[in-house]
Amino acid sequence: MKVLLAVRVSPAFCACILLGQVAVLPVRPQAPHSAVKTLEISGENAELLGHLQDYPNLEVLSINCIENLQSLPDSIGALRNLKELRMDNGNGCSMNPVIPESIGNLHSLEKLILYGAQDPRHADKLDRLPKERHRFPKSMSQLKNLTCLDLGRNGLEEIPDFVKGLPKLRELDFAWNMNVKTLPPFLTELKELQTLRLDADGLTDLPDFLNQLPKLSRVILGDNCKITQSQAKRNVLKRRFQHIKLDFRDEYDCLTN
Repeated sequence: MKVLLAVRVSPAFCACILLGQVAVLPVRPQAPHSAVKTLEISGENAELLGHLQDYPNLEVLSINCIENLQSLPDSIGALRNLKELRMDNGNGCSMNPVIPESIGNLHSLEKLILYGAQDPRHADKLDRLPKERHRFPKSMSQLKNLTCLDLGRNGLEEIPDFVKGLPKLRELDFAWNMNVKTLPPFLTELKELQTLRLDADGLTDLPDFLNQLPKLSRVILGDNCKITQSQAKRNVLKRRFQHIKLDFRDEYDCLTN
């Protein structure tokens, strides 16, 4: 009677013992998680960020509330099927990781949410949070299929230049940045833009060139208190932008001088 005994000697090899002879055979590597389309990563499973290459068919990736995250891995650029990348931290936590240039390889990406994900403002209270403001990678202008971009609650003072390279953008969310003084003229290059969210940006007016955007139909201005609390300013804006619906509704009570 012959006895075959298989013993794993390492993750990649198996020793097969037959009649005193030992042969070391390769073990078929574990298949990547090719069936996974959606993945959520938080502090509890943050180690998965080091294994993104194991999810080649990922379409939706959420990375939430990992406040000590120093940078996104370069391997994120290998997710060629990714359609949605969400780093939405709400009001509960802050993140400020470096975004690698490889993000520009995500040519299938349609939705990018970076709400509170590039915000160094609370670094003094959170020692684990990177303190410097990082530049957005130039390669982000290569996300040509992007239709929705959220850069809200990051303490930004201006809409970054890479946005002008996104010809399919339909919705731009730049709300709750608190200290935006003006809007860049390059917004007129976004011919597909339909919705512009500017809540709580500290704005006192809107530029006339917004009338040049052929599909812009809605601008949200709530909590820009010097606008929303002045009936005269609201009336002037309505006359100047007759083809755009202006939303003046405040989420919070305004404290004006």
